[in-house]
Amino acid sequence: MEFFQKTNFDFIGFRYRAFIISGVIILAGIVSLIAKGGPKFSIEFRGGTLIQVQFDQPVGIADVRSSVGEAGYAGAEIQQYGEAGNEYIIKIEQVKEAEYASQHLIEGLNKVAPGRQWRVVSAQEMPPDLAKGFEGATLLTVEADSIPAIEGLTVQMKSSGYGILEATRETSQRASIKIPFLGVESKVAEGIKAELAKDFPQRTIDIRRTETVGPKIGKELQSRATAALLVSLLGIIVYVSWRFELKFAVGGVLALAHDVMVTLGLFSIFNREISLFVVAALLTIIGYSINDTIVIFDRIRENFGLRRRESYDNMLNISINETLSRTIITSLTVFFVVMFMGGEFMRDFALAMTIGVVTGSYSTIYVATAVVAEWQRHITMRQKRSPA
Repeated sequence: MEFFQKTNFDFIGFRYRAFIISGVIILAGIVSLIAKGGPKFSIEFRGGTLIQVQFDQPVGIADVRSSVGEAGYAGAEIQQYGEAGNEYIIKIEQVKEAEYASQHLIEGLNKVAPGRQWRVVSAQEMPPDLAKGFEGATLLTVEADSIPAIEGLTVQMKSSGYGILEATRETSQRASIKIPFLGVESKVAEGIKAELAKDFPQRTIDIRRTETVGPKIGKELQSRATAALLVSLLGIIVYVSWRFELKFAVGGVLALAHDVMVTLGLFSIFNREISLFVVAALLTIIGYSINDTIVIFDRIRENFGLRRRESYDNMLNISINETLSRTIITSLTVFFVVMFMGGEFMRDFALAMTIGVVTGSYSTIYVATAVVAEWQRHITMRQKRSPA
């Protein structure tokens, strides 16, 4: 099946104007990212709690905001969700584990050893180390009028349900106590659920989804997502260099970087979040774009053996025109799949894929192949200037 037969578009001749178009779009995205302090990461990356709540009937978003504020989270981000108008997404920024751990520890100490004026003088979060099997803890330094025997205090705390990993008596009035992470994010979700039930007793409330991610895990996900993108680009440049030439590899990787930068920039301009689904879409875009690029590179290499009398730019144009129908069919196929990705849950993934299909097809011609044309032009000019 072919949409076009024997087309003769001068793609390479348009490359300088295409460079300007790409530059303007990327620059606009960079300005937006700088103005907004970087990408707008979702809960998975920045840490925090997300609650999707559904009421049996629509309620005012101001009432929901007031209820969440009464629960102690006045700065929460609340969005209406879905078409019926009776669902809401409540996003709470990460809450300090150390703050909640301090309250929890003082509560336990006052319970097992009352009347000693317990107080926390410092708190330090110790991140998880999965390699060593350490799930994270909070190290708290407490003071009191007098510190009882630390062994007996530890036993009493554990028997009362207040877990202690390690405790050390430093002086007669000071001790260091290490307690495991208490899952403060889940406590946030429980508090909001309880407040909503209290403030809307006449409504049936259904908690459809709850996601909690600690700040340490969020940062780890950020680093791993970035590493996945960089490793994929590195692997591609090695593969294309081995299969073709270095100039083809550089052109291919610059095209992929172009696609990622355009997608991230447009997401920033549209004020959309970067979630794990968007990262998955970016990796899919990379695979789609490099596949399209390899097809054209293969045709270029084939034509070099068949059309030796053609100029380099003409050879590139012929190769692009011969694969144009295949590129359009592939792009439309992806478009049709994306169109059927309904629902709010998949909206960002579908948006990223839509942007990626357009930029992937565009960059294959006007970045990857255009870079190869420019590279070869500089080689030719250098050869002409070189003394015989």
